[in-house]
Amino acid sequence: MSEALRKAMLILDALRESTDDLSARELAARLDVPKSTAQRLLQSLEESQMTVQDPASRKYRLGPRTLTLGMAYRERLDLRNTALPHMRTLRDATDETIGLSVVVGAERMFIEEVQSQSELRAHSELGYPYPLWTGAPGRVLLAHLPSADTDAALRDAGERPWRAIGLADRDAFLERLAEIRRAGHDRAFDETINGVSAIAVPVRDATSRIAAALSVSGPSARMSEPEMDRILPEAQAAAHKISQALGG
Repeated sequence: MSEALRKAMLILDALRESTDDLSARELAARLDVPKSTAQRLLQSLEESQMTVQDPASRKYRLGPRTLTLGMAYRERLDLRNTALPHMRTLRDATDETIGLSVVVGAERMFIEEVQSQSELRAHSELGYPYPLWTGAPGRVLLAHLPSADTDAALRDAGERPWRAIGLADRDAFLERLAEIRRAGHDRAFDETINGVSAIAVPVRDATSRIAAALSVSGPSARMSEPEMDRILPEAQAAAHKISQALGG
């Protein structure tokens, strides 16, 4: 962690713990840094809405962005805790690795995983950002985003999204996303990780928005098309139970 980032986090902690707004001088004293350093960090934090300065007192408090981040963290923590028992049940029914992925900006991220008990099993890195257009869970998430967010996710990817799955062009890729919405799932073979294949289905929240993608992945030697056909109803049933638990 850089020294500037560490000090910025200390400023946010000091503002969180204080019952009153704090001036740059007071924050500098608490952090034992020059006032100029505190002011420079506060300016950057204010630009990103992590802090707000009162125009009359010139003192600082936590900004609205901290609430947004806190609510997003709590929402995903609730999602993970709600999904976990159903993921374990699905793992026991399929004996494959079960993943839960969410959208983070223009990327996707696994926030939970229940691994297969088989010696030969798939494994994903929790918290690692993957391009949103990659893999079955990524395309399930991407398929249900507003068109502006889809465009943003594809903007810097060039031709990779459709080339990766053997499609001719962007229009063919967008039709694939439309088919995912119609079918309610997607499949990937030897794509994100060589030798690993997966099937993914959407999880909805209380507003019917797609909250996550639930995936079943395993060695490609086991995850054939017929095996995915067998797994699909189990995965959809698990996703439905998670959605119900979220109010969907």
